[in-house]
Amino acid sequence: KLRLASCSKSPGDCSNFDKEFLNEKPRLSLGDRTLINSMDQNMFSDFSFTSPIMDKLLS
Repeated sequence: KLRLASCSKSPGDCSNFDKEFLNEKPRLSLGDRTLINSMDQNMFSDFSFTSPIMDKLLS
C-alpha cells in the first residue's frame, strides 16, 4: 500500500516551482484549431465540465 506523507502547505504554495518560471509574465495562448479538429473528439463525448469563470465570460 502506498502511503503519502501529510503536507500542511497552503493551496497557494508555489515552493515547488522554479523562481524563473514564477517571474515570467502570464500569457494567454490559444489552442491550435487544426490540431484540435484533427483529434478524435469521441473521447470527450461524456465530458461535461465547464469552468464557472468561462461560463460567466460566455454569458
